[in-house]
Amino acid sequence: MIPERYRRMMPPYWYGNEVAEYHFEGTAAAVDAFSAQREDVLRQFSPWSATWGLDIWDWIYFGRKQSLSTEERRKNIQQKHWAYLGFTPSVLRAIGYSASTLKNVQMTEDFLGKVIHYVYLIEDQFDTRHAVQSVEKIRPVHCNGVSFEPVSGETLTFVDNVVVGIKEYHAVSEFRVGMTPIKRYEEVLV
Repeated sequence: MIPERYRRMMPPYWYGNEVAEYHFEGTAAAVDAFSAQREDVLRQFSPWSATWGLDIWDWIYFGRKQSLSTEERRKNIQQKHWAYLGFTPSVLRAIGYSASTLKNVQMTEDFLGKVIHYVYLIEDQFDTRHAVQSVEKIRPVHCNGVSFEPVSGETLTFVDNVVVGIKEYHAVSEFRVGMTPIKRYEEVLV
């Protein structure tokens, strides 16, 4: 029986051919090995998925091989790559996503304070050191730096109504005989 992955490419009169069946059985291991080797070479074209190709990426960006762990080498290559791209919102968002493990980061620009602001969940393993170093390499003079705000993903819901009473009392100089001590009383529903 000819495997299904080859049947889609062949005309139906080949389905019963025994010689073709022997051929596909014999070459299946070689075809699978070639496909795996091809996928491995394709992964080396991107520094984010490269393993043995990181040496070439190190040579492109640094001129020498880095003697660090694979993840640290990738982070350094990312920083160099972003430095070439410039100080744009898309690059700043990419820096935030790369520093986050949950990939749930919001990047905002505080124009008055001239600060890049990252908001992320408390549960996230956010690498602030990597984010600061990456932004510092591309930061122009008019930007003051980076700020971070970890937020809780939980929301508070009130089940009952809460009433808060606000009382204002008379001052001693205002007080006269027969007056109540409370000048004004308000109730606010929260």
